[in-house]
Amino acid sequence: MQHGPSSWFYSLWSDRCSADCAEGRCSRSVVCMMSQTNSLPLDNCDDEDKPDELMPCDLGPCTQRLEWYTGPWGQCSSECGNGTQSRGVVCVVQNNVTSDDRCSHLPRPPSAQTCFLKSCGAQWYMTEWSSCSRSCDGGFRVREVRCLQDDLTTSHDCDPALELAKQEKCNTHTCMPQIDESCRDMYYNCVVVVQARLCVYSYYRTTCCASCSRVIQRDTLHRIR
Repeated sequence: MQHGPSSWFYSLWSDRCSADCAEGRCSRSVVCMMSQTNSLPLDNCDDEDKPDELMPCDLGPCTQRLEWYTGPWGQCSSECGNGTQSRGVVCVVQNNVTSDDRCSHLPRPPSAQTCFLKSCGAQWYMTEWSSCSRSCDGGFRVREVRCLQDDLTTSHDCDPALELAKQEKCNTHTCMPQIDESCRDMYYNCVVVVQARLCVYSYYRTTCCASCSRVIQRDTLHRIR
């Protein structure tokens, strides 16, 4: 089977340069095709004579080119299961960092993404602590603890030795007496009244109200304990 003469055919150069500034390349398509007429001086396609497919182009110096620069991704926030990792993203002009607002017209690369290192398997999950049962003198608070698989279904494979506490003490500080602004010592020598154990009389409980009240509350706490 004989082939007719062929030659290189090429398209027009592209109007688009591969770089927005400084030196880049523009391109065209070059193909070897058979001739449909014998009136052309065709010598068949020879790779050494193949026309260029790329041509230099230069849109001028990159004096005010703005672009986003990204740093490397950081470590994953979780050793297992789904986590996140982040990287720095800055707006740069002439190798200098500038305000992000100047690059706002450009698509901003993501600064965070999800990451997954390995499956966690069964692990303990907990709720927030409840409010304390007492405001002072020792109370307790509770929370719910569950063992869950990766798909958040209930499991019995968690290590019992690592189970989180479901109850703990709270507000163990001593209750402080309420301050009554109308309950004051009217005399400077109320300490003598207390030492003489005169607070049992209503007159002294009134004239030395603050001092007598502290003694009465102290004695009440001692009896409770």
